[in-house]
Amino acid sequence: MNKKEILEKSRQENRGTDLVEQEAVNSAGSKAVAVGGLLCMFISLMDVLLGGHFNYALWGVLLSITGTTLLVKYFHLRKLHELIFGVIELLLAIAFVALYFLRYNAR
Repeated sequence: MNKKEILEKSRQENRGTDLVEQEAVNSAGSKAVAVGGLLCMFISLMDVLLGGHFNYALWGVLLSITGTTLLVKYFHLRKLHELIFGVIELLLAIAFVALYFLRYNAR
């Protein structure tokens, strides 16, 4: 392929996508996960200090979001560490949600 063919193929692949908007959405998503993590830490701390228990459900939700993000990145970029950490986070999410329900089952 010559330079013109490569450029034309790239234009056709990127037709209908706004790269600036795509970058803004990616940045917003990563910042939203960070803010969610901070909020989970604050709420968990308040639960432990005021209620005397650990809130497993919060961490199950956050880990499911971050684990899914890592798996999607793996399927697009094929980086092995994204797969490993994505699977670990999703397994932890399942464990935390299970612990959340087990606590109520034990009562």
